Amino acid sequence: MANVYKNIQAVITSSGADDPMYTSPDATTSIVKTLRLFNIHSSALAVTTKVYDYSTTTDFTYSKIICNNDDSVDILTFNNVIVLEAGDILRMQTPTGNKIEMTASILQISRT
Repeated sequence: MANVYKNIQAVITSSGADDPMYTSPDATTSIVKTLRLFNIHSSALAVTTKVYDYSTTTDFTYSKIICNNDDSVDILTFNNVIVLEAGDILRMQTPTGNKIEMTASILQISRT
């Protein structure tokens, strides 16, 4: 079993559609320790974060927030974490594509 910390950066590219931001690898449990968004747009944008549960093939809404222009917001606060099992996907959407940047710190725990 190996523990590896990953620093993941991604941009929500679609407008109004779920974008996959991170997928937990096979035989791995991933713990999302921090999740920060930055808005490079000229106005505030709503951002929805979802977790796709691979075992039930279902999306679950985790949060809906407003990210002000030229500002950042932390999705995970006060020792909250998101646990992703193998195949689970962290997804995000916003009405205007290519304006929200995401950075996540993730601990991957491999079972192999």
